[in-house]
Amino acid sequence: MNAAIRSVTTVTAGALALLLATGAALAQTAVDVENLYSNVGVIMVWRVDEAGKPVQLIAFASGTLIRGRVMVTAGHFTAPVKAMGGMPPMTRQFASFSPTDARDPSTWIPVVAQVTHPSMPHCPPPPGCDPTDENLVAPLEPGIADVGLVFLERTPANVKPAVLAAPGALNGVEGARTVIVGYGTTSPMPKGLGVDAWTWDGKRRVRPSAVRKIVDETWGLWSIPSYVCFGDSGGGIFMAAPSNRAAGRLVANVSDGGLDCRRHNNNNRLDTRAIQTWIDEVVKAQGEK
Repeated sequence: MNAAIRSVTTVTAGALALLLATGAALAQTAVDVENLYSNVGVIMVWRVDEAGKPVQLIAFASGTLIRGRVMVTAGHFTAPVKAMGGMPPMTRQFASFSPTDARDPSTWIPVVAQVTHPSMPHCPPPPGCDPTDENLVAPLEPGIADVGLVFLERTPANVKPAVLAAPGALNGVEGARTVIVGYGTTSPMPKGLGVDAWTWDGKRRVRPSAVRKIVDETWGLWSIPSYVCFGDSGGGIFMAAPSNRAAGRLVANVSDGGLDCRRHNNNNRLDTRAIQTWIDEVVKAQGEK
């Protein structure tokens, strides 16, 4: 086989593998067209022009509304802003709770502040501290709480905040059914391709996943393949409700699905007294209820 044919064969095989992976992911996820998880939103970072008009999507992550204007998300998403001392010039953040088109500017709510859990290390971009890349924070690193809080300019209309599960709700529940909710892509992002060039449809997706193992007071493992991908970080993980028409209690947030979006499903617990106390203290300090 000559080099040209080998090259074509390799590319074709890679494309087929990506197509199959995407198909498998789509089979395991569903768009939340009924808006059952209306309190799960997406937080987007946009580059803006001199007039303040968004012109390029730089990054995005999922999060869950837990107070009127407060979302909980992944700490590895908020940590770089903490390291830089604020948002870089010519960038702005917006949140959307649209289940089917978060890229619609009419659904956006400006972000006014964010706070990262103090256990997160100093993480200036690049590369930040994404556990997927294992740069500064390794998956399941003891003592690291991958949690951040995002504060919105206003309360989203017709969205009821999620209720955090009672402390210890995940203890001894291996095998329990949960629902993972986020705005991630349905296949891995090719290396070297910018976020704005990648096909992200701005849809909220849900997927079932069972608790596999509780590692410690910070981390838990969920069943794999995970099908959580780029942009699902910070997404809500809910205990499955008895009725498919209702959302259960929020027990964790998405942290790491692996570079292939299938190999890992390592997530941060939100059902611990330490995390919930920290959330209450930060919310109070920000003047929220």
